[in-house]
Amino acid sequence: MAVSDPDAVGLMDLQPGDIGFGPIDGAVGLFVGFGQAILGDDSRFRHVFVVTKAGQLGPNGLPAEAPEVVEAMPSGARVASAADRWSDRYVYVRLEAYPQEVRDQVAYHALQMAGTPYGFSDYLALALKRLGIRLRLLDNWISRVDPYGYPVRAICSQLADAACTRAGIKVFRDGRLSQDVIPGALFYQLLRIGGKALWPS
Repeated sequence: MAVSDPDAVGLMDLQPGDIGFGPIDGAVGLFVGFGQAILGDDSRFRHVFVVTKAGQLGPNGLPAEAPEVVEAMPSGARVASAADRWSDRYVYVRLEAYPQEVRDQVAYHALQMAGTPYGFSDYLALALKRLGIRLRLLDNWISRVDPYGYPVRAICSQLADAACTRAGIKVFRDGRLSQDVIPGALFYQLLRIGGKALWPS
């Protein structure tokens, strides 16, 4: 699916609830790429994150604080600066079909998942499921949530889709869980349900 009518935006134009896609460099990127290849994701995207806080301008009208994001990482989901994820290697999606109040809820739920451990073992469980190995143990493992309904472990695309789901945005309509979402599929499906691609200018 082609990305239609992308908009070029500045860093300070990012809004809570925007969802970013990009690379992961180094050994971690190789590991994640291998895991995604097992799951059938041949897109260029290796990483997904959610904008949780807009940037702040200073009294002089110049940027004082960069926007913030929440991202799942091997050390656990964390808050980070969007300024480090701002180049032509990244693209963001804004769900323009939903009001900002709903997108604010996406940001809120993503922030609640900061600290969530990374879902290394979920790659294997999901791969076995895709190979047709259906065991209740695997299904239970993949679908684990905490008492508040958030995944107990998450890869980056799972975290973003879970935040959307908790905000009332059903990205996928085929019955899959947030735990069964990969970056490439998430990107294109967000565009299908009314998302707008935003390219760093």
